[in-house]
Amino acid sequence: MRGPVLCVLLLAASSGPLLGQADPRMPHRSAVRERIEERFAERLKEELALSDEQAARLRAVARESGSRRRELRLRERELRAALDEQLEQEAAADQDSVARLTRRLLDLRVEYAESWRDEMKKLSFLAPAQRARLMVLRERLLQRVHEMREGRRAFRHRGDAH
Repeated sequence: MRGPVLCVLLLAASSGPLLGQADPRMPHRSAVRERIEERFAERLKEELALSDEQAARLRAVARESGSRRRELRLRERELRAALDEQLEQEAAADQDSVARLTRRLLDLRVEYAESWRDEMKKLSFLAPAQRARLMVLRERLLQRVHEMREGRRAFRHRGDAH
């Protein structure tokens, strides 16, 4: 029983940084994100054998970095919306605008990757094996969240067809 519950908690934990800005239609999202992040922090403390001091420092770095990445994801959504709007016009699309938006999206992806590198540098208080394990756990969690989101999208689309 602990395995499935832990998996759900981990998935939920990873969605904390993925949730982005609060949705006014879902006022509980912030509280859920906080609970999930707390559970994930507990899991990391256990899995990485962190001291209380390391766990506290990791939380602080993750909070700061997560905030930066949420801002980057918001900017990405805005850029993607603008690019989608241009591309919907097909032949009438402003080619200079499309090129500029595409460049900005690529630059944003580089900035996003650099944010992870910066965070890893700030985690120098962890042993290299702990940092590597942290990366693996986060990647697995992000992958599971992505799979869950895709599953929800597929479910919604099936619901539209019936």
